[in-house]
Amino acid sequence: MPDALSSDQARRVALAAQGLAAPARATAAGPATLRATLERLGAIQIDSINVVARSHELVLHARAGRHDRAAFDRLVYRRRAGFEYWAHAASFLPTASFRLCLPRMRRLAATSRGWWGNVRQRNRHLYGPVLERIRDEGPLAASAFRAPDGPRRGSWWDWAPAKHVLEDLFDQGTLLVHDRVNFERRYDLAERVLPAGVDTSEPTAAEAALELTLLAARHLGVATAADLADYYRLRPQEARPALAEAVSSGLLQEVAVAGWNRPAYLLPGTRVPRRLAHPPALLSPFDSLIWSRERTERLFGFRYRLEVYVPAGKRVHGYYTMPVLAEGRLVARVDPKHDRQAGRLLLRGLHLEPDADPVEAVAATAAAAARLAAHLGADRVEAGDAMPAALAKALRAAVAR
Repeated sequence: MPDALSSDQARRVALAAQGLAAPARATAAGPATLRATLERLGAIQIDSINVVARSHELVLHARAGRHDRAAFDRLVYRRRAGFEYWAHAASFLPTASFRLCLPRMRRLAATSRGWWGNVRQRNRHLYGPVLERIRDEGPLAASAFRAPDGPRRGSWWDWAPAKHVLEDLFDQGTLLVHDRVNFERRYDLAERVLPAGVDTSEPTAAEAALELTLLAARHLGVATAADLADYYRLRPQEARPALAEAVSSGLLQEVAVAGWNRPAYLLPGTRVPRRLAHPPALLSPFDSLIWSRERTERLFGFRYRLEVYVPAGKRVHGYYTMPVLAEGRLVARVDPKHDRQAGRLLLRGLHLEPDADPVEAVAATAAAAARLAAHLGADRVEAGDAMPAALAKALRAAVAR
């Protein structure tokens, strides 16, 4: 392994680590491939926005290609190959990582100040009854605790007290997510959700931080200290000593990357792929390849901003812009919408990167959109009118081809 990488080599290492270097599969992916994808990524972020599909479905499709869209739910909620908890954000994690979350659960359980401290103080009388109902009745959603004539709360910040209690008990590891119904979590006792034989031996906080740092290095391929800490959101007081131990013990190797102003780290023996053969793909805004916007710009020269929360009149690229990955580069961004009623994937806007070949970037966008549309069950891909007429014409021609 060299002690220095070019920027192109670093990109190839990162893409290979994220499962975005191999050619497309000739057949539909099965449960084993979906499980392997979850284990390769370590965490797949969960997000409720469904303008195209749920984010985790987009992440899986970008890597595994077409597959039974219900298969991942069965893998997690029936086979218990994964579970929901906090990683980079709310995520699906491999079940083998459960023990590494235990120190975080203990720390959150010990929290007595701030917002959660206030929640516990206000709702302390509810913890016992909530647990008793779940213990007696089995998995329950927050909506099961709403009075029949009570208000229906539609915003994530306007939770009922029982929802606060459920989320707190989830954070503490007392409850886990049994499954979801219409994407609403149903909670159950952790011991009833975890499969038989799962390792629940609790590491120290330092041991967990070291293991999570090494896992982050595996998932990222090559990464700075900040990248490694960010993947599983380790606190600085955990991340710094973990990285120091990993390097001093030879578990991680320091490497310089051209254009990066900080040292990078990778697992010894990491291979630099000679070439990438992955088909063009549309990436979820919550894809782990682009979690860190600073890292995305460092790796790809691609400045990305999600504009879901930007007022419509101030958006530059669109509501739910998805980067277009082609031949190891981010060549464009598109604002798609899965129009389920009309059976189409509508590309409302398209913006090409300044350094991308326009013809190739449009062709890559069309190919990636066609693959995703087929997976979603959309009959066709259409170009919207929120792009220059000439670009729309070129995109329509590429889609037709």
